[in-house]
Amino acid sequence: MKKIFLFLIIIIVCIFLYGHYIEVNNFKVHEYTIENKDIPESFKDLKIVHFSDVLYEPSYSKSLEKLIDNINKENADIIIFSGDLFKDGIKYSDEDYKFLSDNLKKIKASLYKYATLGDNDEKFLDKYKDILYDADFKLLNDESTLLFYKDETPINIVGVTNPDKIEELLVKDEEYNYSLVITHKPDNITYLSNYDVDTILSGHSLGGVVNVPYYGGIIKKDGSETYINGTYQVNNTTLYISNGLGYEKFNFRLFNTPSINVYRFK
Repeated sequence: MKKIFLFLIIIIVCIFLYGHYIEVNNFKVHEYTIENKDIPESFKDLKIVHFSDVLYEPSYSKSLEKLIDNINKENADIIIFSGDLFKDGIKYSDEDYKFLSDNLKKIKASLYKYATLGDNDEKFLDKYKDILYDADFKLLNDESTLLFYKDETPINIVGVTNPDKIEELLVKDEEYNYSLVITHKPDNITYLSNYDVDTILSGHSLGGVVNVPYYGGIIKKDGSETYINGTYQVNNTTLYISNGLGYEKFNFRLFNTPSINVYRFK
């Protein structure tokens, strides 16, 4: 009995050490093909890199630099950041803000860089706006923009903070058929899927932090209690969730490697 107990203790310690020191420092790229009949022919093979939940801590500046190197290796047409650059409870200095601005500016896209608002970012809203502006990101905070590529048929890219505003953001002042929505919290799909939304990109959940095989993420947050990791289909809307890059209260991930998502239009 003592041997079994000792064995269990060793297993628990090994899991803790792996999650605390190894998993959080790994990096993965998840690749997807987005197929939709409403995507204009001119957008075929457009490449999007989507990252989320940096949850920046000054002591982990090297991790951000490594992330940017990995993003730039993808040679993206579009960069999308689905929020939470900042981490709750951290006191940032002017040097931190400048570091974030300087490094986010290094992210390259052949077309545009878009971002939406995370719940942590709302507490630093003015600084967040300044950093994104300096880094050439366009903040879509309950805003939409038409993206043209190669010809005169656009797609609608929408950043949603308040889901109740989606209807006015989808008003068709110009002809388009395909709408791509960026929203921080994945559970917003419950409301958004009732409208003419084709694809949603989100984050927030951190993939459930601990990912149990054949079950999924087990730590649920407000705004990601139903939709936690991977992809989902609700009505005619497809949701893609980024598992994010940082961590919140404790430096730990298990079978849930920090990652970015890469999408190709087809």
